[in-house]
Amino acid sequence: MASTQEAVATPLAAPVVPNPVILTNASVEISTDGTTALLKQLACVATHVELSPDTNITTVDTFCGSRDYPGTVKWSLILTLLQSFDTGATEEVLSAAVAGGVPVAFLIYAYRDKPISATNPAWTGTVIPRNYSPLNGDAGDASTIDLEWSVVGTPTKTITPIP
Repeated sequence: MASTQEAVATPLAAPVVPNPVILTNASVEISTDGTTALLKQLACVATHVELSPDTNITTVDTFCGSRDYPGTVKWSLILTLLQSFDTGATEEVLSAAVAGGVPVAFLIYAYRDKPISATNPAWTGTVIPRNYSPLNGDAGDASTIDLEWSVVGTPTKTITPIP
């Protein structure tokens, strides 16, 4: 008796399509001192948030050619904020951070209406506050502040809520 095996077609699994992060409800918090206890929410005056590494490249030239090597990495917290003189808003938070003369804490994450978790990680660290333009803009436009503050060391990614 000859045995015949029939090929059974296995259905292809549908590809998993990742959800992109759409920044419509991001959290942008900056402390007015060196602790996380005084983090102040600036999301409602923020229009841009970026945590950006800048890697210094060292080029070594030899008789066999040139080769680039990665060097030190410097991180920056880059924000665009609408200026507001309201209590607890842009000017009060930024001027206190600069006046303190010490690095201040920051906390950013994508969805402030959801808890920090593996699907909503946060990045935290400290930045060195620098002076900024308190008024900036054209006639009829909102005054904006473009910040690029250096991060001390490397920012920390966390998936657990900050106390």
